Amino acid sequence: MEQTVEKDAASLLDGVSGIIKRYEERWRETGEKYNIFKVAGITHKEVRMCRVLADLLDPQGQHRKGSRYLALFWKAIAPKLRNCPALNFERTRVTPEYVIDENRRIDITLEDGAIFVPIEVKIGAGDQPKQVADYFTFARTKNKAAHIPVLYLTLDGHEPQDFSKDGLAKNDYVCLSFKDDILPWLEACLREEATKQTVPVRETLKQLSAAIQSLCGQSEDAEMENVIFKMVTQSDDTGRAALAIRGTADFDSKAREAFKGPITELVTKAWPDGAEYLEEIGWHYTWLPIKNGNYWLEINYLWDKICIHVASDSTGVTTEEKNALYEKMSDLFGLRPSPRDGYAWFSEELSWSSFAQDELYQFHLCKLYAERPQEVADKIIAIAQALESV
Repeated sequence: MEQTVEKDAASLLDGVSGIIKRYEERWRETGEKYNIFKVAGITHKEVRMCRVLADLLDPQGQHRKGSRYLALFWKAIAPKLRNCPALNFERTRVTPEYVIDENRRIDITLEDGAIFVPIEVKIGAGDQPKQVADYFTFARTKNKAAHIPVLYLTLDGHEPQDFSKDGLAKNDYVCLSFKDDILPWLEACLREEATKQTVPVRETLKQLSAAIQSLCGQSEDAEMENVIFKMVTQSDDTGRAALAIRGTADFDSKAREAFKGPITELVTKAWPDGAEYLEEIGWHYTWLPIKNGNYWLEINYLWDKICIHVASDSTGVTTEEKNALYEKMSDLFGLRPSPRDGYAWFSEELSWSSFAQDELYQFHLCKLYAERPQEVADKIIAIAQALESV
């Protein structure tokens, strides 16, 4: 029975591979799958995505459509804003990365002189302590005559963490989602462009919408998937083979388990003060104490988030030392840190250096972790040693 399933699975994989190759050939000829947002990795990068969204919302944006997109956005979310007064669209100023107290940055703000609307965008990063609460408190200083909630935008519209809300009332924030709010808004913008000659704007909106659909788990390849589905459901044998393949192809969880197990174990043995694997929302990481335990180095299993921060029980930490460590992180990863509350976060442009950030990224990580765990452990140790030497 096992050999039969293996044979059926191999045959099914060959058939599916053939279908994929035929579609890829068509996509090469037509260019219909080319998506600049995916090429640039913009959809996964919160800062860059916010800049794109901010420009679309901005009456002075590069689209040259004035306030029309902003008005459509406000119309799309208005049912969730309760009694919030309408923006004066023509007077609205849109600012990405709006700096407030302690160098915190609100991802996008809308301000028309009468009301101030903060928008916090979460794609991959987790919440920070009192983040939504602080943004609401700051917005309240701007909104003297109106109660304006923080717009909390995530892929699926989930609630902020309690430590981010820090006691906020339910009407102090509004949850939005890329799936149920941003995609319908972009569709409305596309309908606006359907009969016009602004092809670059229309195609950009199409590509952004397609990239966000993919980010939200909505397939862009329905036609190809229908063909594959028909092949998979030909018989009990093909269905059984598909289940066997699916059970072994969860590359993300297998990579995470390998990082949690063999790789962290190798790091623990090699690093004088040991290491530990921890899990938080958005993070599955190995952390190592450095500088006599005064700092923690944390590396996410996907290599998309790396940070160093001051340990809660640190002693004798100086500003000079912290800045030196932040600078070393910049040297190692080619990024500028944003020191805030003792943290330096690096969540842009990161990946395992030899792998492209595409649909096979987790597959390649999975193979690397399974076949060459020592190489990964050695890289983590090398980073820790470089920081230890500062």
